[in-house]
Amino acid sequence: MILFSKRNLHYTDYKWNAYLYNDPRVTGKPDDTIFTKEEGNEVIYLINKLMLMWDYRFANTGNKMEKLIHDKLPAEITRQDEVQEWLKVNLKF
Repeated sequence: MILFSKRNLHYTDYKWNAYLYNDPRVTGKPDDTIFTKEEGNEVIYLINKLMLMWDYRFANTGNKMEKLIHDKLPAEITRQDEVQEWLKVNLKF
């Protein structure tokens, strides 16, 4: 189920690379896979995965996640699971 898509993105400065069907950067669950916050497909994948895991249903929640990732994610956080933990602490409503 896709809750958040390219049309929901606030920022437009992402790169858009093609990924294979089962590439861990855009499939599976958040793990120790490297995360690139400048890559639109990875941002959309992670936002959708976390929205499902945390039972969020509204695109504006995805926008909050996107803005945090885009503007405030520390450079030393480079893995999907680290982004997940960082968002859990920093995502406030």
